[in-house]
Amino acid sequence: MTFTICLLVGVHCMAASDAPKSPASNTPEGTASTPATVSPASKETTKPEKYDVDRIGQRNVGHGVNLYSLQKERALGESMAAAIDRNTKFVTDPEINGYVSRLGQKIARHSDAELPFTIKVIDCPDRRVFGLPGGFLYVDKGLITEVDSESELAALMAHEIAHVAARHATRFATRKYAWNMLSVPLAYISGPAAIGTHQLGPLGLMKFSRDAELEADLLGIEYQYAAGYDPQVFVEALEKLSKKEMEDRARAAKGQSKSFKPASPGKIARAFSNYPPTEERIEKAQTAISTLLPDRNDYVLDTSEFQEVRARLARADRPILHRQRPGDAPVAGPVLRRSPDQDSQTPSLAGQPAAVTKGRLSSVFSHLPAFPQ
Repeated sequence: MTFTICLLVGVHCMAASDAPKSPASNTPEGTASTPATVSPASKETTKPEKYDVDRIGQRNVGHGVNLYSLQKERALGESMAAAIDRNTKFVTDPEINGYVSRLGQKIARHSDAELPFTIKVIDCPDRRVFGLPGGFLYVDKGLITEVDSESELAALMAHEIAHVAARHATRFATRKYAWNMLSVPLAYISGPAAIGTHQLGPLGLMKFSRDAELEADLLGIEYQYAAGYDPQVFVEALEKLSKKEMEDRARAAKGQSKSFKPASPGKIARAFSNYPPTEERIEKAQTAISTLLPDRNDYVLDTSEFQEVRARLARADRPILHRQRPGDAPVAGPVLRRSPDQDSQTPSLAGQPAAVTKGRLSSVFSHLPAFPQ
């Protein structure tokens, strides 16, 4: 029994040891911290080695306890990608695929990833970007048309590349496997000790998921900064997400009693959550930007190539209507007819700027991939 409890405590500590520490301070968990104004000189002296942006690729990111070697992780990702590819329709336009791949590879070159990336664009109106272990990244075409600039798309791709670089999926699977192994002898524990003991594993896995998301935020900010993009764009994307969450809560509360107030998540609720609160993510991202990243005068915000790709996708989604001219054979279905005084030429969109969407960016930050049991 003592041996089993020691193993359990070891797994719990293993998960805690990989938790990303706040780069600005050692504030105890649950205590709010405010971003401090730091001079460029102090940034150099207080920068933790693990999050030194000048040492990207040499920081041993993702080298925690893991049952998967890099080769096994790549093989796992290949099998998962093959399953997705068999049932997925992809964008076939080489211009669009080439642009998205170049953007992703640019960020990957400025990351801690140790495996090459394969990047594909899914022909789907959804607004997601997600990565698989081993270096496989998928981007929905709906996301490309939803974001407003290349820097915003780069920020979201950098977040997922960070998940892959930190090997969060296989490290999570390692912890889950360890807990499953321990759950058999723990089933024989009874009495008051069993209540807390049986919760340690699930709580540890949830905490790892939350810490992994925060670490991906931090690493993604560094990767987009190293690639030349403004890291503040990621914070703005999170603020959009936060506003959308508040709007959703307001709509959910509509129709309830006037005295109804959505409960704010307390410590217990946060302990059972797989995802950190968006407000916490915004706060930590702002702290990282102010304390870890050297000042820079120029950033890439947008490019004409992104706007052209965005316009190509918008044109491809337009319905095609066929005109019937004199002498044409009858056709089934609706036919577009134009009066003689109307111009028969379709106006060209070449050279025109793409319309900027006024909608809010939907939640596009994915959870860790699920592993087969």
